Amino acid sequence: MSQVKRVLIVGSGIGGATAAYALRRAGVDVHCIDIKPGIPSAGSGICLLHNTVRALNMIGLAEPCLDSGMRFDAFRQFDSSGQLLRSDPAPPSCGIRRPELARILESAALGAGAVLDKGLTIEHLDDHGDCVEVKFSDGREATYDLVVAADGAYSKLRDQVFGAECRPHFAGQSVWRFNAPRPAQIDGFCLYRSPSGKTVGSFPTSEDTCYLFYLENSVEPLRVPEDQASAMIRERLAEYTAPAVLEALDQVTDAKQVIFRPLDITLVPAPWYRGRVVLIGDAAHSPTPHMTSGGGMAIEDAVVLADCVSKTQSVNEALAMYSERRFERCKIICDASLQLCRFEQEDPLKNREKSAALLLKTYQYLGQPI
Repeated sequence: MSQVKRVLIVGSGIGGATAAYALRRAGVDVHCIDIKPGIPSAGSGICLLHNTVRALNMIGLAEPCLDSGMRFDAFRQFDSSGQLLRSDPAPPSCGIRRPELARILESAALGAGAVLDKGLTIEHLDDHGDCVEVKFSDGREATYDLVVAADGAYSKLRDQVFGAECRPHFAGQSVWRFNAPRPAQIDGFCLYRSPSGKTVGSFPTSEDTCYLFYLENSVEPLRVPEDQASAMIRERLAEYTAPAVLEALDQVTDAKQVIFRPLDITLVPAPWYRGRVVLIGDAAHSPTPHMTSGGGMAIEDAVVLADCVSKTQSVNEALAMYSERRFERCKIICDASLQLCRFEQEDPLKNREKSAALLLKTYQYLGQPI
């Protein structure tokens, strides 16, 4: 029998909600908290690659995600006018809206018996070696066998336990994201490259919707006034005449429809635990989005952590096994994502073939067992 009977998960995003469900399936009492008050109703899309679908299938959650999203198996590159430059088969994947994925994962965790508290955070934490005592922002106190930091790239819990040196740093690009009705041309993972070196990407998130992103290079992180985002994205993509891109931009009429953020990355050195506090998802590894694998790696983390906890009696052995199984795999994905980011910064047109080769090679690697 595992020594892990009661777990606190800090963060109910993709990794946290998946961990809550997977650990409940393993017979662990789960308390999951999130500083945000509810399930996000807005958000961009996420690509569930073949490895992510496999991980979700391991815990019985693949089908609801596949049913809610749209499956595809092609990687295509176009010029800025919409002319096809290259088409490659890609491993079967599924695009889905982030709010819909969040709903599926949280509903599964709650249905399995996890306790989920929103609008709550940790005020103080004491790791005593054999247990962790936690005081919450509402004054409550509780004791746990294990605390899981799933609170994202800017994790406060990671900063407290692992130190500020693990904080993310700017990768030299920012991303603009928005949703739109799906044109027929967007039936796979699509990249549109302009003569000036700009890159727009898109993939379907359902039969009727798609998600688009634009990558922008800069030496320092950009700052975008929220009320100007829709006008600014139109200016930046003015040279695009591809019908799919134009149709999507026609739907962007409100700045709130555009999500902008600098690409801040981190890869925490192994091991990913200190005492009885363990990192998963973006708190441990926050890659650039070029491999569309950030959420997928968080889902894999959650599945593997639950597996290690269920197979090992000792907490330390379970966490050591988890860290060993996850670090090298996540490092390979982070390195590939960053290299793709650098190809985009250097010369996306000249590096088009290199980017495609690296992307497809890493897709194949992702098919290896976890």
